[in-house]
Amino acid sequence: RILGEVVATVMTGVGPKGIGFARYSVDYHILRNYLHVLNEWGEERAGVALPEYARDIVQKYLDREESFRGLRDEILERRNARGRS
Repeated sequence: RILGEVVATVMTGVGPKGIGFARYSVDYHILRNYLHVLNEWGEERAGVALPEYARDIVQKYLDREESFRGLRDEILERRNARGRS
């Protein structure tokens, strides 16, 4: 709880504001939900479950952010190791 308050205080001072914060927030929640659905349902069902606008945002991050691709790949590897596809 204390760490969360510290992070919130720091982000208030240095983080995005206004429309930038709104974009960040929407993207963050879409990406978080995509990774969760990917972990629970797998790649095929995750792609079908996401609305088109969310797939577009996810694809943008997959194309541009190596770290996000790494998270996706790690989740898929763990699913395969558990015998889930």
